[in-house]
Amino acid sequence: MPEESALPEKSALREGSATPASERTRVQLGGRLSVEIDGVQRAGALRGKQAPLVFAYLVLNRDRHVGRDELSQTLWPEQLPRSQDASLRTLLSRLRSAVGSEAVVGREQVMLALPERIWIDFEAAVAGVERALEALDSGDAPAAWALAQVPLNISGRGLLPGAHADWLEPYRRELEELRHQALEVIGRAGLIVGGTQLASVQRAARALIEAEPYRESGYVLLMQALAAEGNQAEGVRVFERLRTLLRDELGTTPSPVAIAAHEALLHPPLRRAREPSRAPVQIELPPELRADRRPELVGRRRELAEVERLFEDEREDPLTVTLLSGDPGVGKSRLAAELARRRHHGGAVVLSGRSPQEPLAPYQPFLEALRHYISSAPLDQLQAIVREHGPELQRLLPELGRRISDLPPPAQGQPQTERYRLFEAVLGVLARIAACTRLLLVLDDLHWADRPTLLLLRHLASAQRPARMSILGAYRRGEENRAAFGDALQELRDERLVHEFRLTGLREDETAQLVATRTGTVPPVMLVRALHAQTEGNPLFISQIVRELSRAGVDLSTAGPRELHELGLPEDVRRVISYRLAGLRGQTEEWLRVAAVIGRDFDASLVEHVSPLDEEQSISALEDALAAGVVVEQTANAREQATTPFGCSFSHVLIRETLYEEMSAPRRARIHRRVGEALEQRHDGGESSADGERAAMLAEHFTRAAGPQDADKAIRYAMQAADRATAMLAYEQAAEHYSRALALLDSFSPGDDARRLELLLGLGQAYVRGGDRPLAWSPLREAAELAIRRGDAESLARAAVAAARRYVQQPGVVDEELLGLLDRALEMTAQQRSTVRVRLLARLCGALYYSDRRQRMAAADSAELLRFAREADDMELTLQGHAWLVVDLLEHGDPQAVDAQIEAFTEGAERLRQPLYLWQAAVWRGMRALLEGHLEEADKLAAQALAIGARAEPVTARQYYAVQLIAIRRDQGRMGELEEAVRQVSEQYPNRIGYRAALALLLSETGRPDEASTEAASLEVDDIAEDVDWLTTMTMLADLAADVGDAARAERLYALLEPYADVNVVIGLGVVCEGAAARYLGRLAAAIGRPEEAKRHFEHALQRNAALGAPMCLARTQLDYAETLGPPRSARARELVESAASAARELDLPALALRAAALLS
Repeated sequence: MPEESALPEKSALREGSATPASERTRVQLGGRLSVEIDGVQRAGALRGKQAPLVFAYLVLNRDRHVGRDELSQTLWPEQLPRSQDASLRTLLSRLRSAVGSEAVVGREQVMLALPERIWIDFEAAVAGVERALEALDSGDAPAAWALAQVPLNISGRGLLPGAHADWLEPYRRELEELRHQALEVIGRAGLIVGGTQLASVQRAARALIEAEPYRESGYVLLMQALAAEGNQAEGVRVFERLRTLLRDELGTTPSPVAIAAHEALLHPPLRRAREPSRAPVQIELPPELRADRRPELVGRRRELAEVERLFEDEREDPLTVTLLSGDPGVGKSRLAAELARRRHHGGAVVLSGRSPQEPLAPYQPFLEALRHYISSAPLDQLQAIVREHGPELQRLLPELGRRISDLPPPAQGQPQTERYRLFEAVLGVLARIAACTRLLLVLDDLHWADRPTLLLLRHLASAQRPARMSILGAYRRGEENRAAFGDALQELRDERLVHEFRLTGLREDETAQLVATRTGTVPPVMLVRALHAQTEGNPLFISQIVRELSRAGVDLSTAGPRELHELGLPEDVRRVISYRLAGLRGQTEEWLRVAAVIGRDFDASLVEHVSPLDEEQSISALEDALAAGVVVEQTANAREQATTPFGCSFSHVLIRETLYEEMSAPRRARIHRRVGEALEQRHDGGESSADGERAAMLAEHFTRAAGPQDADKAIRYAMQAADRATAMLAYEQAAEHYSRALALLDSFSPGDDARRLELLLGLGQAYVRGGDRPLAWSPLREAAELAIRRGDAESLARAAVAAARRYVQQPGVVDEELLGLLDRALEMTAQQRSTVRVRLLARLCGALYYSDRRQRMAAADSAELLRFAREADDMELTLQGHAWLVVDLLEHGDPQAVDAQIEAFTEGAERLRQPLYLWQAAVWRGMRALLEGHLEEADKLAAQALAIGARAEPVTARQYYAVQLIAIRRDQGRMGELEEAVRQVSEQYPNRIGYRAALALLLSETGRPDEASTEAASLEVDDIAEDVDWLTTMTMLADLAADVGDAARAERLYALLEPYADVNVVIGLGVVCEGAAARYLGRLAAAIGRPEEAKRHFEHALQRNAALGAPMCLARTQLDYAETLGPPRSARARELVESAASAARELDLPALALRAAALLS
């Protein structure tokens, strides 16, 4: 166990500290190289062909130092340049200039240390596949489908396309395999989800077939998707294509899984009749889009026609997403409002929402849109629309439960599952509205949208339903590089899920029309030309200048460029606004400053409460601002929804921004504090509690107040806002709230360890729930260290449980630092009997899977886990306890107890219906059939397990199937059929020594001892990691050494295996049981000339295999023993061979039968 003061050092792959809200460094190696550090693009400085390659090599090896010789050999593998050191020095100097000298560490040994936190697309693809597989592991197909999209997008760009370097090829192959895995996850998950996702299954399947025409999984997915859609004829054609390809090209037949998919096509289930459509829903236009709220639209006929054309075919096409972009003040919102008005006039339902610069709640634009529908729709229509999805929608809109009183609460589940259900609920409600009448959803100011909002938008955009629904979004040009919005926009572009339309300024004739409309005067041509040249047709800019000209008494019917010049107007929109505001009375400007601090939308009574003006002065200031067109009053409907009795808004967001930014920092801080205090006083709860939106608002104001007296309130309200965001499944926003609170704590209360611990745990758990496990490690590790220092066992356990993976681990990975945390947490909770301790034990059993400690500790941990899980009545943890006990009991040779555990596990798995556990039960059915010698049945059961596991754990399921198939084909005498597959998997997983040992054994079994010896010679016995695969690998090498007569290796293997004389050999999590390890010791003893020891081991192996109920293992031991006795044959030898021959005939074991016949002859 680690000491309290000395936890393991931080990982070199650490993603960053707890407090930043976004990455400092973003590296994109896929597609066009991008290196962004602190918002500045650095890739342009990596000039030439070699500099990008040096950078990419160091990025892909950033967890270690790289020697200069290694770099030289990598860059110039065929011939080093004459001045090798000078050339390399130049490249490294160029690299330091590009990314900063502090980021390139070392001279002789170079390492890249980019500013944390770091996001690298290659690592994100690896992590994305892992997270998607984790979601399938937990039975969460919807989340798996969504999570697999990220690695699919990244891998589709290619790794440094156009660059030529041999060292890149393994990484490119890995990226391509990640793409295939992501496609398979999307296909499997989409089949489970069904409905709208079937189209994505077909796309994924066809992409797989195109990329890997001999990979059957693509064909199977396509057949299953076509069957689900009722397109049996096309599905049968797909099967025929596969069958013909395999027959003509490989001389083989489709797998049992493909045949099963074909059978499902030939015998389709009956389909239910479609639900009748509902009557059209009538609903008024949202207040912010009405004509009385906006000036008359001038010009834009061409733009209106082009955008409307994108919506023409929506009746048949999937959901349409169109994004308007343009400069501030160019008229994006006005054009969107006009489009909305026209479609509403044509009978469509129009909903709208806007992303504020400082969002008060997750998904705020969608909240505003859906609130309008909930408050405006007739009750009977609302009940019909939300009857299916209302429970989930209550997470976002609690008021829905007040309008429809009998809604049940939302279902509980894993975080990613809950969020998928929420997204599907939003999609489902919108789909039901669109099924009745056309639907337009307007989302303004998307450049300020938070990540949860953008994730929901991405979910809607990728849906294949509903037809007759369109989304029209608007964002400010130049804001595309905001982290969350930029990533979301690029994903939409990459997947061709969005139409884009850039809005530019008015034409010259439209500028004249706008001036005439605003002033009632036809302007001279020369004035129009000068105005258009100065404003580039920006409508807001034009309106502000015309207003100032009128205020200055200029006659616009005769004015020209001279009057425009004499007025001395600034040329920037913000400066025009400042000039305009400067003309207002001082008390009006003071009143507006307070309003600007509150936000674009504000309550005039709150401004009056906070400002130093009295009631009469405040009313006068409001009237001045209204008359000047700086602010507008909200409609009665909008005020009711916003619960602001005197609701107002700035007429344009730039006016609010200008007012806010022109104030000094101390003035802003003072007003923020007074606004926060006023909001507290307005609620009966005072400081004790706040709902999510109010908590976020209060946290924002007290954070910006920037004083130590405000920090405590800001932290408290940020934590409340984070809790509300978590309840709304907006985990990214919850993480932002926790990060903000941590930053405040560091600044004003660095010694408050208790609160810091709670915030770190909250931040880490928010990252985990959001599926971002790499980011979670840093705050969780810090929380664990702090909990140990404080002696806080419960918090340490929470940190360790959150940091550990569930159940199935990454093959071959042992995280010693995580094991240290789990060990320490178990030590500190040793006297507890709690659910937390049960979860710790479950995580430890998983984390030990590839560790050399598993053999020593797993049995005791498994038993304790099972006992505590039963006491806690936790079915999932109980199943994990049964799973580990199956392995332990197999190793110790108690078949009745093994079957009892498998039966209990299977019953629980069928109740839970989670694919992961159903797959594990199927694997064990195949294992038991194989152990009992029923090879044909084992073959079928292995294929069935693969079909189930392909949905739950596709990578591991294929590996388990390969292991079972090797064991089956070996005893069938058909090992040669698997040579190509075994070679492929040993190359694919070079660090899994067991696969290379299996290849060597295959070569020996198929009569090629020399090739087997060559392959085995590359495997150093003493260098093989003592993990869960170690014993299996040693026994394969033992068989091989005995087969080829390698006495030296046999002697070393004997010494290593002797401590295991009393256990059985189990592969993986009970995938295959090879019987007594004593059999291998007997063969090794014989090979090194110790006949008496060989007899002792063989006799022991006979007893153990008989007790195990493993007739094949017993017959194999009998034949090995008989061969050791040698000629002249003793009665004992003949007895052993005849017994083995009898078992081989009875069980139809051709390989053993042939071997027995050879010995008898």
